[in-house]
Amino acid sequence: MAADTSSRSWLSRLRHIGKRPEERRGRVQDTPRRLQRRHVPENSQEVVDRQAGINELGEYEHSIFSDATTLVGERPRDHTEMLHGLAHHDSFDSIVDVARGQAGEHDDVQRVAHQRSEKHERMIASLPSSIWQIIASYLDYASAASLAISSKTLLEKVTSEPLQHLHQPLNRPQLIRFLNLLDADLPWHLLCFPCAKYHFRNNPGREKLHTDFVNHPVFTCPKVYSSTLPRIRLTHNRELPYAFIQLAIRYTLHSPLHGIPPETLCRRWTDSGWQHQTRYMVHEGHLLVRIRSQIFAPPNLTETGERHLLYERQNYTPFFSVCAHWRDGELMRLCKCALSHVPPPPQSYLRQLRAAPSVNRSLAHPGMLARQCDDCRPARRCPECPSEYLIEVNLVEDRNDARMRFKHALVVTRWCDLGDGKSPSASPEFCAIKGEKADYDSFSNVGRRAVAGVFESKMSGAIPGQRMISLNPKNVKSGEQGHGWY
Repeated sequence: MAADTSSRSWLSRLRHIGKRPEERRGRVQDTPRRLQRRHVPENSQEVVDRQAGINELGEYEHSIFSDATTLVGERPRDHTEMLHGLAHHDSFDSIVDVARGQAGEHDDVQRVAHQRSEKHERMIASLPSSIWQIIASYLDYASAASLAISSKTLLEKVTSEPLQHLHQPLNRPQLIRFLNLLDADLPWHLLCFPCAKYHFRNNPGREKLHTDFVNHPVFTCPKVYSSTLPRIRLTHNRELPYAFIQLAIRYTLHSPLHGIPPETLCRRWTDSGWQHQTRYMVHEGHLLVRIRSQIFAPPNLTETGERHLLYERQNYTPFFSVCAHWRDGELMRLCKCALSHVPPPPQSYLRQLRAAPSVNRSLAHPGMLARQCDDCRPARRCPECPSEYLIEVNLVEDRNDARMRFKHALVVTRWCDLGDGKSPSASPEFCAIKGEKADYDSFSNVGRRAVAGVFESKMSGAIPGQRMISLNPKNVKSGEQGHGWY
């Protein structure tokens, strides 16, 4: 009861804030003349009440969308300013912008269609057609075609000759480059490189990477039976179609309507005892991928056991992810070197006495951490493509074995740059990984900061502590003729 009385008295005090003493008591008392307010003439300005607009907490009440300041009284409304504020209300938004807004897109930069004025059109039409054709002759076919389709006036001046040149078979790279310039304006379509056309996507925004991607196409291509789908090998029996590289990069560069998030491409799977995991990210318009593969490695493997652990017996290629130059360098020799550092299991004293009349304490209590040598410990970079490898021997939990819970596993991690998604035949990184570009130098193109450092600093906030050296320091290119890789 006492608490209720005190709360009521407190609320009554708050209501009296901002009121004059005579208003608080409900009547005007007789006060001395020197303390009474002076009479304000009718023709004078009204005295501003300093307590007007103040709430119970002593704060000014104002709308967050108004221009009224809280330091002084409300300023008079400027009707001219109100009219100027109503001048622009989504009058320049295009259909694509409206669709993006309905999809919940929040872009920092909005594309605004600039209306061409008649003055600019007259300036373009003032030059003779011969001068515009001379200007177009200094450009390549892709740039000249872009100039021609800029406006109707330019198409009449330049003519459609650059567009006709693009359809010639020798100018197919120029045609692909010209079509890539239209990529931002076609969110519901995707460029098909065998056809050199934009096809409508079958499931816009809901594409999923399947193992059997042939039966789940991104778009319907009429040349599906007469052409080869651009793709890249990830691991054994796993490939990545080039269309998903385009979708992941378009999502980051343009808008969510243009593709799918790179995180939706991440997968985990098991194949022939190997456990694989992929992770993707887009950095500066390039799609980076990390592929981590591991398998439990028993100690003291024979040479045949190492081959059965590393290679599949159909094409004799590694189970884990490799580039097209894996036979030339020292990749497989380093994997075998790492397998030789797997520590043996502990041998009890009874087992030692059965073998010989001596006991070795180090055999009964061996170290569980694998100590790699200076040859197989550093990270390696392929000099001919943007691929980097790290070979480790780690302790991994085996949940299927209740007797021996932790085992040593060979872990091979590969980081690579899949390119900018412009073309499977023109992207330097993509062609170098597939072995189709012989003049690519990874140490000059990638730079001092490794692909692994860029990827791990973005994903985990830490970079691998190992130094980076060449995967093929002697620059030996033996290919399948050499027997060191096997």
